[in-house]
Amino acid sequence: MAAEAVRDYYDLNTARWFERPRESNTIHRAVWGDGVQSQAEAFQYLDRLILQELHALSSSYPAPLHVLDLGCGICASLIFLASHSAMRGTGVTVSGVQARYAANHIRQAGLGDRVTCLECDFLALPRTLAPVQLAFSIEAFVHSADPERYFAATAEHVAPGGLLIVCDDFLSARAEARVSRREARMLAEVRNGWLAPSLVTVGHADVCASRVGYRLLKNIDLTSILDLRRPRDLLVAAAVTIGRYLPIPGYRWRSLVGGSALQAALLAGLIEFRFVAWQKTDSR
Repeated sequence: MAAEAVRDYYDLNTARWFERPRESNTIHRAVWGDGVQSQAEAFQYLDRLILQELHALSSSYPAPLHVLDLGCGICASLIFLASHSAMRGTGVTVSGVQARYAANHIRQAGLGDRVTCLECDFLALPRTLAPVQLAFSIEAFVHSADPERYFAATAEHVAPGGLLIVCDDFLSARAEARVSRREARMLAEVRNGWLAPSLVTVGHADVCASRVGYRLLKNIDLTSILDLRRPRDLLVAAAVTIGRYLPIPGYRWRSLVGGSALQAALLAGLIEFRFVAWQKTDSR
């Protein structure tokens, strides 16, 4: 099952990622948007975009707004948002290792009264979850087993007028046209190695969203401001070229193949990294 594969991958890798100091506690990619002057700021760029949407919503609901992070990692984004606004947040991760890291980081940030992390599949959110005014996923939507189930699960909890934001990889229109054998292999490696069964176009996602009461508000292409072709990425691409056809087991190698294919697909225009926002309408 998709959720079990994602859980196993993050259980295996989270401790390794954080065993030494990092520029950021976020797990998502750095985005070099307007005003960004350092790698630390690039890792916060998506969080700042979400913070802007949160501030814009603040006049529409009584304080504090409830924010839901679907696929929260170790809750770095929620900690950032709670440090810059009077919201309360709930993070959801399928990884027990990430949930334990999140609890520790929330406690260290002194936000235990406003931020919490749940260990569960975001396609099966608890019915006791309080209504949320803003829900978001950063590089987690593609991990969902089915985009229709993703939007249906969130729609149960997002309040009318609230927002659902997805920052993630989407297929481009070109990828839906005739592709070469090499490009088809590239996309298959992304889906398999990046654990991305919900790698779809924004149009496909919007059809799923509209069925459960969302309307598209924003669709911003951020691909051109990603940090692509770093020296590490070139080394990984060379290693994958040599080892692709060897029987190398394990999630780590599989993710290297998928990540290298993702880089190539982004550069080839087959995949786009986008910030997409939907608003929940009053009724379905």
